[in-house]
Amino acid sequence: MPAAALAARMGMTDGGVRKLEAAEAQQVISLGSLRKLAEALDCELHYALVPRKSLEAVLRERAMQVAEEKLRPVSHSMSLEDQAVTGVSHQVQRDLLAKELLDGSWRSLW
Repeated sequence: MPAAALAARMGMTDGGVRKLEAAEAQQVISLGSLRKLAEALDCELHYALVPRKSLEAVLRERAMQVAEEKLRPVSHSMSLEDQAVTGVSHQVQRDLLAKELLDGSWRSLW
């Protein structure tokens, strides 16, 4: 569609349409402008955030992070007393704590 035709539909000048196009190209266009443009083109505007990972994967990763953070001070204290838990034992403790976190309130993950 020519800029002049779009400008007429939107009730603005050709220059205004060029400014909208430039704002879009620079990723600074406003939602209000996009709504106005969608209306002029007889379209619906859908604004969505689409996760890159599944909710299950995000929760599992976060539970592992939180479990590791909770175990860190204990691991440090035990290593000072020459009682460090390492390797498989550490992984088992982390996995059990992560499962406990996932089975409980997810608020504790954030």
